Amino acid sequence: MGSSISRLKSATRTSIAWAAHACSLHQFRLRGKVAILMYHRVLTREEVACQAVQPGMYVLDTVFAQQMAFVRETFTVLSFRQLLDLWQTGKWDKQARYCVVTFDDGWLDNYRHAYPVLKRLGLPATIFLPTDYVSTNQWFWPDRIAHLLRSARSAEQGIKHVQQIERVLLNLFGVAGESLGKALVNDERATDQLIDWCKELPKDQIEMLIAALAVELGVSVPVERVVVNWEEVREMSQGGISFGSHSCSHRIMTTISPSEVSQELEQSECVLQRAGIDYVPVFCYPNGNNDVAIQAQAKAHGYEAAVSVQMGVEGTHPRNRFALRRVGIHNDVTYSIPLFSLRLCGLLSRTK
Repeated sequence: MGSSISRLKSATRTSIAWAAHACSLHQFRLRGKVAILMYHRVLTREEVACQAVQPGMYVLDTVFAQQMAFVRETFTVLSFRQLLDLWQTGKWDKQARYCVVTFDDGWLDNYRHAYPVLKRLGLPATIFLPTDYVSTNQWFWPDRIAHLLRSARSAEQGIKHVQQIERVLLNLFGVAGESLGKALVNDERATDQLIDWCKELPKDQIEMLIAALAVELGVSVPVERVVVNWEEVREMSQGGISFGSHSCSHRIMTTISPSEVSQELEQSECVLQRAGIDYVPVFCYPNGNNDVAIQAQAKAHGYEAAVSVQMGVEGTHPRNRFALRRVGIHNDVTYSIPLFSLRLCGLLSRTK
């Protein structure tokens, strides 16, 4: 029943998308607005097949190329610096449709697959970097968890792994964790639930969980690099890509103390300013989590704006320059141009 409903929803969304695109709804709905696009990863089909990547975290390289060609034809594409300047000077064309392209996390595939497309089309973009990860082999903790659980879905070890995972999660989350453990081996969607639970935990508890899973399952996280290095950053900087801060450690700002927030804001900015790159003073909240106090801290540290993951577009005067709305783009809901344009219009959209 669930899969039938899902297919019906998908078919309905696709039909609406084609109808809206045929009448150029996006051209009217986005006039006088700026759509700040939020991407994470750009992957080939082969890469998706062999990685534990969440559906909301990627677009295919072929889909990205089509989207950027559409963006170039449909919008006045701005760098983030140009957007800030338009807001500052008030020279906003109310008949124009503006677009800014952004990427969170600084994935290596941004350099390998997205940058060549942007360079070929002459489009600017901004990548938000978690500076502690640049030029390292560190993996983000959600990807380490996803990798470990994907490895645990081995048919030969299935029952044994269920028991091992249940034991680890029971110690951390109690009975609810034990129940989730049963689902994790058979249902990839349960991985997303576990990751969401972990977002509320202190970093040391998350690391304890990962270490326990690795020991129980006898699996280790690969050491291959997944984030850009400084040489790649500098090359992209010379090719029209600017860079903003995504903190140092990628910790969720609402789970740490004000002094730690201040340290993340200051140190990441300092690293980027000294890197000899096209730095733009815009902060990107890890996971989007922020509050009024954190926004005030970002402003006090000299940032000119900050982006959130709240769905929406901005206009002549942003509602809150330190919680700018963006349009999250991922493959499962934007794999065709009609679906992409429908997403930009804000219709039938999910939060991320």
